[in-house]
Amino acid sequence: MRRRQVLKLLPLGLAVALGTFQVGSAAPNGSVRFLAVSDTGSGDANQRAVGAQMAAVHRQRPVDLVVLGGDNIYPSGDMALIGATFQRPYAELLAAKVPFHAVLGNHDIRTDNGDPQVAYKPFGMKGRFYNLRRGDLELFMLDTNNNADWARQLSWLRSALAGSTAPWKVVVGHHPIYSSGYYGNSSDLRGKIGALMQRYGVQLYINGHEHNYERSRPIDGITYLVVGGGGAALRPILPTDQSARAVSAYSFAEIEASPKELSVAAWNSSGQLIDRAVIARR
Repeated sequence: MRRRQVLKLLPLGLAVALGTFQVGSAAPNGSVRFLAVSDTGSGDANQRAVGAQMAAVHRQRPVDLVVLGGDNIYPSGDMALIGATFQRPYAELLAAKVPFHAVLGNHDIRTDNGDPQVAYKPFGMKGRFYNLRRGDLELFMLDTNNNADWARQLSWLRSALAGSTAPWKVVVGHHPIYSSGYYGNSSDLRGKIGALMQRYGVQLYINGHEHNYERSRPIDGITYLVVGGGGAALRPILPTDQSARAVSAYSFAEIEASPKELSVAAWNSSGQLIDRAVIARR
């Protein structure tokens, strides 16, 4: 029987003075640090401000990769806008050769069903769904759109999760499963992948679609992290009983997978810490 996930929230004022998020520190040996952000593709000053703070984090604490949670190009996934919505906001990270890995959002599939984004090498997509192993971390990147090939994707996800030996398993999709925002909880998406994530020990699900930041309390051993503050117009959010932290802010998450724990910090577009938590090994 798996032990329940333990989530510890430290006071925000201690965030830059403790542990893995100490200013200027590199990830300890065996650790993987990455940034996660979604609903980025506005191409405006808000996206550029978030991108600048992401670059600042990388300068202080080098990251191994960046995860884009979909809606990478507003309003319709048109690759003609790639300069404003990707190359310019993340110019410093791209110049530093930090790899990006994206999934498709509902706006992205409005142009040729998102195929041009899948083919765009800087988005790091090995397909419409794919996995990445980095040290103790494995990321399972999904297409959660309604028109996805769910039969093939679920068969792949079941096999990929079952075969994974990674201590940390993180699933990334554009749409929320648990959310206190505009769209709320999704019984449909939970029905598709919830049981698989529980069965195979997934600790974290990352999504966007909601234009805010929210970290859930552990639900059946899984933490649900909304990182939709990447640039699109913000929406209000009212915390509910399932919320550990919820805030309407342009923001992104910094996540570190070490041999013993999964650390989450969230930063707004002004560089202020808005959340910090540690997820212990099951």
